[in-house]
Amino acid sequence: MTPPLPSSDNAPAPRRRGKLLWGGAGVGVAVLAGGLFLWSPRPPSPGSTPRDTHDAHGESHADHTHEAPKAKSQAPMEVLVQTDRAARAAATGQRAQAHEALAAALKLAPQHAPALLVKACLALEEGQDTEASDALRRLEAAAPGAPEAKLLARLGELRRTPGMDWQQAFRQAWVDLGQPDLQQSELLPGATPLPPDPAIAAAAKAAWERAASDDVRLMLALGSPRLDADKALFLLRQVPRLEDPSLFVAVMDVLRGEALPQSSHDEARTVFRQKLEALAAANPRAMQIQLLLLLGDTEPGSEMSAAEIDRLEQVAALPVWREGVFTRTYEEARKLLEGSGVPDVSATAMAVAAHSVTDRGSWVLRTRNVGTRGSLSPEGRKRLGRITRDIGTRMAEQPTMVERVVGLQLVRGGAQDMGDEAGREQALARIDALEGAVALFRKASMDRWPLHALTEELIQASTRDEPAYLLSFTRVEANQAAETQQP
Repeated sequence: MTPPLPSSDNAPAPRRRGKLLWGGAGVGVAVLAGGLFLWSPRPPSPGSTPRDTHDAHGESHADHTHEAPKAKSQAPMEVLVQTDRAARAAATGQRAQAHEALAAALKLAPQHAPALLVKACLALEEGQDTEASDALRRLEAAAPGAPEAKLLARLGELRRTPGMDWQQAFRQAWVDLGQPDLQQSELLPGATPLPPDPAIAAAAKAAWERAASDDVRLMLALGSPRLDADKALFLLRQVPRLEDPSLFVAVMDVLRGEALPQSSHDEARTVFRQKLEALAAANPRAMQIQLLLLLGDTEPGSEMSAAEIDRLEQVAALPVWREGVFTRTYEEARKLLEGSGVPDVSATAMAVAAHSVTDRGSWVLRTRNVGTRGSLSPEGRKRLGRITRDIGTRMAEQPTMVERVVGLQLVRGGAQDMGDEAGREQALARIDALEGAVALFRKASMDRWPLHALTEELIQASTRDEPAYLLSFTRVEANQAAETQQP
């Protein structure tokens, strides 16, 4: 069935539910993928099933999915459930709930290593050095030689350094330990998938029912791990009042596929088209919304007409990719969600922001380029390449990984059609550098640690400029290598 104005079928889907972490829910912060390649916000409940994620625009660059380890735990299910609850509460700053769940887990299994890791993390954040040392001693006894325990011990030492924040201290501790690969850690969240936690669903339901306004419900629906028919129809009813193109794009992305009942598809197509035309008129400088208006509802892979290419050339001359600012979308969503009772405000707000950058127009452009270039003259193909390159250049200026990589892919394809081998190689080199940064970041598994302060610092750094933050990992590695080589 054709969806009303679907988002890109091959664009990276926001990883708001990300991987199953530790007991299925875990603490994956919004760094490692989503709508952004690197953000996978904490899944709202154990057992959540992520949307299918796709390689950006069908390209063959390295797969960006991030699989969680699937270790089998010997601990009783109740211990796993309580440890998971403690980890999620710790990661979201709910310390009282974390201590309560942790006490229940350790009462049943005093030497359960993942629970001891959570205990050490809580003690470190609370400045309880004696308690942290005791938890780390017990963790070392339960899991001898575990790099996680060594990293936490070093993190505690570095946090006493004036001016060093949590993420700086964590990175330095990880480097000091030789950059261990923690992706398959059996102590961090993700080792043992668990069934859904009914407490999470109950909290989400309560937040929806007591929401103070439609604006709050809009954020709750956009950030929902599962969109039922009532929420989908609610989102459709909000479209006419949306004035922010970022929220329009987010709603359109969430309502792709089978989200809406079939009986509402014709209405949805009309509603989306009318609003898209109004937003395009109100935002004449922004490529994203103009490209969506021009190509978003056309047949992927079909040949472009001369008139469409002419109009596309006008779009390519526009000064900005989009008017909205990713950080502002996240911060406004978070402000509305504060006090709503949603289980994880940060992850829900990040899901909203991630949907706002999932773009269909650029994907349709790529597919239609494929269907068009064979019928063009050499000069016509160069012209189409230049148009594509210019659109990609603007898109690649954005501070999210998904836009940076997809934009660079457009630049690469455009340069190839232009016969610009140097430009093509330069774009490929930038993509490769980003992929290398992703791989290095994933080794540290920073998104899996139940440290609320670390989570919040990562969110702030990544919403400002996600690619720059990730590339900073490779600079740290290069500096460390240079220091090692010095006599």
